[in-house]
Amino acid sequence: MYKFLFALFFLLSSLVIAQDWKPQNGSFQSDDHYTAFINANIYKENGFIKKGTLLIRQDNIIAVGKDVSIPENSIVIDLDGKFIYPSFIEIYSDYGIVKEGNDKKSNSPQLESNKKGPYYWNESVKAEVKALPLFKYDDKTAKKYREMGFGVVSSHLDDGVIRGTSALIDLNEEDKLEVIKENAAFYYSFQKGSSKQTYPSSLMGMIALTRQFNYDALWYEKNKEYVDFNASLEAMIESQALPKVFNAGNTASELRAKKIAEEFKQEFLLLGNGTEYERLKEIKATNSTIISPINFPLPYDVKDPYESMQLSLSKMKEWELAPYNLLFLQKEGIPFIVTSEGIKNSTAFLENLSKVSEVGVNHNQLVASLTSEVARKLGVFDKVGSLDKGKRANFLVTNDTLFKTKTKILSNWVSGDKFLLSDEIENSVVGTYHLKIEKEEELRLLVESKEDNYSAKIALKGEKDFSPAQIEKELQRIKLSFTHNSVDYRLSGTISDSSSRIWSGKALLNGQWLSWAALKQVNRESLDSSNESKIVEKIKPMPQTWYPNMAYGWDSLPNEASPILFRNATVWTNEEEGILKNHDVFIEGGKIRMVGYKINMAIMFPEFEKKAIEIDLKGKHLTSGIIDEHSHIAIEGGVNESGQSITSEVRIGDVVRADDINIYRQLSGGVTAAQLLHGSANPIGGQSALIKLRWGKIGEEMKIQGADGFIKFALGENVKQSNWGDRNTVRFPQTRMGVEQVFYDGFTRAKEYADAQKIHQSKKKRDLRDSSGPRVDLELEALAEILDSQRFITCHSYIQSEINMLMHVADSMNFQINTFTHILEGYKVADKLKAHGASASTFSDWWAYKFEVNDAIPYNGVILHEQGVNTGFNSDDAEMGRRLNQEAAKAIKYGGLSEEDAWKFVTLNPAKMLHLDDRMGSVKEGKDADIVIWSDNPLSVYSKAEQTYIDGIKYFDIKRNDELKEKNTTERERLISAMLNSNKKKEKTQKIVPNNKKLYECDTLEP
Repeated sequence: MYKFLFALFFLLSSLVIAQDWKPQNGSFQSDDHYTAFINANIYKENGFIKKGTLLIRQDNIIAVGKDVSIPENSIVIDLDGKFIYPSFIEIYSDYGIVKEGNDKKSNSPQLESNKKGPYYWNESVKAEVKALPLFKYDDKTAKKYREMGFGVVSSHLDDGVIRGTSALIDLNEEDKLEVIKENAAFYYSFQKGSSKQTYPSSLMGMIALTRQFNYDALWYEKNKEYVDFNASLEAMIESQALPKVFNAGNTASELRAKKIAEEFKQEFLLLGNGTEYERLKEIKATNSTIISPINFPLPYDVKDPYESMQLSLSKMKEWELAPYNLLFLQKEGIPFIVTSEGIKNSTAFLENLSKVSEVGVNHNQLVASLTSEVARKLGVFDKVGSLDKGKRANFLVTNDTLFKTKTKILSNWVSGDKFLLSDEIENSVVGTYHLKIEKEEELRLLVESKEDNYSAKIALKGEKDFSPAQIEKELQRIKLSFTHNSVDYRLSGTISDSSSRIWSGKALLNGQWLSWAALKQVNRESLDSSNESKIVEKIKPMPQTWYPNMAYGWDSLPNEASPILFRNATVWTNEEEGILKNHDVFIEGGKIRMVGYKINMAIMFPEFEKKAIEIDLKGKHLTSGIIDEHSHIAIEGGVNESGQSITSEVRIGDVVRADDINIYRQLSGGVTAAQLLHGSANPIGGQSALIKLRWGKIGEEMKIQGADGFIKFALGENVKQSNWGDRNTVRFPQTRMGVEQVFYDGFTRAKEYADAQKIHQSKKKRDLRDSSGPRVDLELEALAEILDSQRFITCHSYIQSEINMLMHVADSMNFQINTFTHILEGYKVADKLKAHGASASTFSDWWAYKFEVNDAIPYNGVILHEQGVNTGFNSDDAEMGRRLNQEAAKAIKYGGLSEEDAWKFVTLNPAKMLHLDDRMGSVKEGKDADIVIWSDNPLSVYSKAEQTYIDGIKYFDIKRNDELKEKNTTERERLISAMLNSNKKKEKTQKIVPNNKKLYECDTLEP
């Protein structure tokens, strides 16, 4: 009775699943039958079922195994040793999504959102978007995905920073298409998309927008009953339980996305650009699953030696390392998912999977990265992702194990419907056959294929010598003719079964019609390759990654500061002792331990007497490292967030670019630290980043820990968009008067915000639990920090009237301007600067390069210094940054400053501006061991920085630099040789495009 009820329940369940909601038009055609695939190598997680059977009914898997009972009247397909795998699942796609049109053209910038309705204020936020209502069947794209091996895709709107929810859709034909999961995942990106709003205009703006949106969603969730409905924030709350996919764009931005995830206690699946090998340790520390594209770069056309000079070493190394990325992830135990993102056709996708397999990526892990791991992350492993009873009949039939060069996907079954990708019979004809003609001896027939043409050979069974035969094939019709023992044979027949193993027909021999048959020899080797250990993986040696992965990168990062004793140097202390001749400096543990004359290590530091490296600097000069107070190097994705007049929420610290070659170049000029400033596109710009130039480290490791917070303000032509063209006349302010009002308005709102926060925090603990408090406003948070003396202003300035204005604003709002930078009319207001307590970071001898600097003079710096203003010189330019020692010397030429005071313009004085003078800026016991060794007087144009140390670690060495040049050349030649081999093989190539990365300056608006 129990068995009967169980069978009845199963039948009813099947009927429910197979329910057809459409009315029947014409006679009913039932597909409610069983299909059994026998004699197959069926892939299960981590291995194969040898000579197994897969039984399906409609879109469901009924049974999988070796001893499957096949119901009567089933369609039986003998796969004769072929392989069955679960179909792939694409996690990142915009298949079938119709994007909203945004073709409105305007002669003016768009500051506000044009999107009508209760949506978020920024058009780059599309959290409310659901993929399914936007979906329209796309036969061409569906076919492309099926040819790649996919059966299901997670499709979303590929537009904007916050992109909304995807739908998991199968790749069946339009009338049979099914939605596996209506709301599958939530998507983010660092791409603005189609929005024409001015904000965000930079990577740091996109990061700030993402953070603000998440804070707003948290606040909205707690206060929904008190505020107006917002569809974008509501959708964000509803999506909390969904997996979250973040298209970061590159490895550095994957780490940026992880910081956002940690801030809001979320978990992201991180999509980069396939270069995670660059920072494996840091990627592993994220504990994230990586979505890795395999759209490997094509080899470059390097036949022209002059054009090849334009090809960077980093691009060449990326070409070589790309196929190894998954192997690096595998070896580090970093979970990954494979996506076809960026690949236009199935051939390239399958070829690249073969390349990945050839370098040694584990077969089972690669299969999982396309199937079960994706299904688990999307929460649909109960439906797809493996070949198990009760799951959807989504599977591939292949002629061999996946990822081999010659493996072909013969058919892709989507929800039980077959899509033939390769003519199975065509692919099965080739082989050796036992040929028997009635009344004749058994023969051996060998069929081969070359360039889509078949050829055949014939021989007696047991003989090795073959005679030529002619063969023709048209669909399932076979024609065969040959001469054997001086007798002409003519055979005609058909291929009798789906696996093309059996041929049969009639032969005309000496006027007689005789029956004949041919039976193909079974490739037992493929039948026996059913366990993973027999899948041979040809492992190639792994290329080496440099840090950063470009010219002058490290083989391995320097992490420890050795104890070093510098002897007999001319030491520029920047302290009361002045310049000391023939003195010693001992550094250890990243600090300056002692400055003295003939240091006796046995007495002073006996524990390091034998360990310390001793360097004789007779005739050379030792100084503290140069500090550039105003720099725009090492920034990614834009130096200006120019979309609004106040952008204090953005942070340069979020976009520090560790692989900027200018870091290394400035180390060669003795620079050890810099303030990376936002540009001057708006009155109140973004927050600064204070870094040490630790070449090879990631951006986060370059930041100076424990440093005070700084922010960029600006005055003058740039902020009122004077030179931005006739279109840019709608953003407030457009006058210098308006600039002042922006400051007053911003700080008035910030004070009100801070007061509201203080009132909230003063509540009792019980009341705090019942109240969410004021909404977190990242813009006002930063301004409130200024009012609370927790963040300090560096202000771009030129004209004396504007400098006076901002000091008056500061005095009236009870805060202080820390530093006026540029300040080329500073000599006119030096006394007021001194009274206000502001520093001046100026140019040495720039003047008359635009209208508002017509009154600039090269004596500006010395006049300010003589009036008691803490004064320094900065670069504001990547090239000048490597020659700041020479800029300092100009204070001697223009004003007769002493050498010691001139040197302080680029060392101790900038350290004071950045509140770092307790740690750097002079050679003093206890300070950071940021040391530069010069070949001569550091103020001389003939002097070179021979060694540069940061925290006691040598990051630049002039001798090593020569070695690195040779190393770079050798590596280039090796990689060019490899590319030339590809060129000779007539592989597809790409043209060399010169790498003209923009050098940011204050007024650079482009990312």
